[in-house]
Amino acid sequence: MDTRKPELLAPAGGMEHFEAAVENGADAVYFGGKGFNARDFADNFGPAEMEEALRYAHRKGVKGYMTLNTLVKQEELSDALKQAAEGASAGADAFIVQDLGLAALLRKELPEVPLHLSTQGTVYDAEGVRMARELGFKRAVLARELPLEKIRECAAVPGIETEIFVHGALCMCLSGQCAMSALIGGRSGNRGQCAQPCRRLYELENAEGERLGEAGYLLSPRDISCLSDLETLVSSGVDSLKIEGRLKTPEYAALAVKTFRKYLDRVAAGKNASPEPGDIKKLEQVFSRGGFTRGYLYGKPGGALLSGESPKHRGLFLGEIRRVRPSAMGKEKSLLEVELDRELRVGDGIEVMAPGFPGGVVSYIKGRKQPVRAAKAREKVWIGDIPGNPRPGDLVYKVTDRQLLEEIRRTYEGGMKRAETPEKTAVRGVFIAAEGRPVQFSVTDGRYQASARGSVVLEPAEKAPTGEEAVLTQLKKTGNTPFVLAECRLEMKPGLMIPMSEVKKVRREALEQLQELREKSDD
Repeated sequence: MDTRKPELLAPAGGMEHFEAAVENGADAVYFGGKGFNARDFADNFGPAEMEEALRYAHRKGVKGYMTLNTLVKQEELSDALKQAAEGASAGADAFIVQDLGLAALLRKELPEVPLHLSTQGTVYDAEGVRMARELGFKRAVLARELPLEKIRECAAVPGIETEIFVHGALCMCLSGQCAMSALIGGRSGNRGQCAQPCRRLYELENAEGERLGEAGYLLSPRDISCLSDLETLVSSGVDSLKIEGRLKTPEYAALAVKTFRKYLDRVAAGKNASPEPGDIKKLEQVFSRGGFTRGYLYGKPGGALLSGESPKHRGLFLGEIRRVRPSAMGKEKSLLEVELDRELRVGDGIEVMAPGFPGGVVSYIKGRKQPVRAAKAREKVWIGDIPGNPRPGDLVYKVTDRQLLEEIRRTYEGGMKRAETPEKTAVRGVFIAAEGRPVQFSVTDGRYQASARGSVVLEPAEKAPTGEEAVLTQLKKTGNTPFVLAECRLEMKPGLMIPMSEVKKVRREALEQLQELREKSDD
């Protein structure tokens, strides 16, 4: 089994998303500045926020990629370069770029920052990957419509990394090259302001203008999720697995990263990586458009690609309405009798698949005899107080699970603050002392390794030789560094005189080097 572990790349629409991704195991996070990125409606990051976020990420051993992935007008180039310079100064590990003219300028003005060709670069075969390499890109983000065999061909191109999307929204148009947003909505997705024309109602007509059936969400794709395909994707050779979602919630980012991290680690360890049904259900609960699709991974998905009755988050099926009666809260609201397909609590959010999508936060649940705070699956209950006009026979979905969201938030809240005064990282060391050579000290945190060498050649002691206990005591004095020496192997020839100044020197230099490696995170 291939135990190679590709990068797990997570979305950050704002600082809370960034924290959620880092604390739940992302290897890298992508984010946008206050312009020139394909998610203009996200919170995004100013210069000070970028610096804070990237300092935090690097301290945790996580990379940060800045998106500059819109098409840029001639008169905007100076502003785009200024924003890129701010990102570089803050410590961005790469720029994700669509516009080839901007990419050429970035290579000239900021050559120290690697370039990733955005999925809007429409790279859909090995020749495209080779072209991206020749244009100076370190990585090509492949089109989302590629089948597995094409992904393998692209990943086999030497001298350049490849990245694919494994979870999140799909675009109806090839690799995001949509002109419908500008034509119908008056604003361009390639300028960061997609109007989401694929999420609208459409009618089919024949050549004579006659309607063919009812209006529907005929262009709205489901979200992709390749959680079940991680072993296959890891063995394909791709270098990065990307989660979409800078416009979704921090809880979405946290759960998606946490779940993919869990199964990626299982693949790397050679363990069973088949997703547990409960993990998939949690992903569907936090955000899904009527379940997930695997996209084009195994060929054309046909109608299975589309979300069907609703273009938005649907969550999980809760039950069918049996009866409706007026609520005591007023004629604008109703009580719904439903036999539950899953647990429901006061504070959860529901939505009815009916005209206008009536729904809201559940404020009332009544069991057989009295109101309750929670009800289990297969219980028949009355739910209130729901505005709109739901009817018997309508299907009800649970769109938010309050308890699940609270559990997710606990995985990341306060993570950035804790990183400012972090707990010390346990490290392991090896100290070597031999006659006729300077001392040497190597240290590792399990991911990075650093070593330092003394400047004094050791000689036999004329009087009392230096003992192991004295050396170990000195090595453990890690002071204000973020490390604690949890374990150290001493390889010391007996009878030597070892200056404590040399032990201090190699300890200090090795730990400083290790800290620098962790902060730069450019392994």
